[in-house]
Amino acid sequence: MNQTIPVNPGSIPGPRPELADVVERVAASAVGLGARRRGLAAGAVWQTGMVLTTASAVGHAAKVHVVRPDGETVVGEVRGTDGGTDLAVLAVDTGDIRGVERHPVALPRAGDFVFAVGREASGLVHASFGHVGAAAGAWRTWRGGQVDHLVRLDGGLYPGLAGAPVADARGHVIGIASPALSRHHGVVLPVATVDRVSAQLWAHGRVIRGYLGIVAQAVALSAAMQSAASTIATTGLLVAGVGDDSPAARAGVLVGDVIINAGGQEVPDVETLRDLLGADRLGTRLSLQLLRGGQPLEVGIEVADRRPAARC
Repeated sequence: MNQTIPVNPGSIPGPRPELADVVERVAASAVGLGARRRGLAAGAVWQTGMVLTTASAVGHAAKVHVVRPDGETVVGEVRGTDGGTDLAVLAVDTGDIRGVERHPVALPRAGDFVFAVGREASGLVHASFGHVGAAAGAWRTWRGGQVDHLVRLDGGLYPGLAGAPVADARGHVIGIASPALSRHHGVVLPVATVDRVSAQLWAHGRVIRGYLGIVAQAVALSAAMQSAASTIATTGLLVAGVGDDSPAARAGVLVGDVIINAGGQEVPDVETLRDLLGADRLGTRLSLQLLRGGQPLEVGIEVADRRPAARC
């Protein structure tokens, strides 16, 4: 974002610029958060009683101070956080504050004008203006979270804007700003991701993900391995570790096994395997086709609830 401008609608004589009106409308749903010693972060009233912000903004706090648009400071309870997508949900007395106006189905494009809105401890609104630097389809963060669309800003985020609502020129909120998922750029977690993740955080305190209990890495399949496995796949997953008392260990998976196929689907990389371990898989059996010592083998693993430190 290129510049930060405090917004005080009463300071401009005469008719207010259209952009100031748009900022003011978004600011009506923006809050300030005080959870860490480094200063305020931001958040957005997503619906009655619920505030969205970033997990990196609240850290390990159980409660945070929330500066509402009316200037009152209240205590919010952290209902859940997800490091994979850097999202956090707070239970807050939002009174009659309306939720943000969401963006319609159309997705932003590189070059589109956007702005983020935060709130200082005094209640003063501040806004940062810039453009979408890059936009693309679904992607996985370096922390393993699945994000529905890539929306990267053309620069970083100013202090106090982590967790801020980001809106387009019409004042439609396109997502929540995160500084934690890219080294040099702010990232906008789109509405679809926020809705999906916040529903789980509100209900369960975390995002539920399937878990096998292995550490794996992609390896090239030799012609002999392809022949033994009756596959034309060029890569598989080498099992480099098996967790103690994990679903994989109970199913007999061993270090050195090569996974060729999972649930009838080729698994050329770890991300593909992770995509097969959604919440809808919990309690079901996932069939793995393996090579062990060059010989084909099939095992069935019951997908369990992922533990916090688990990989796959």
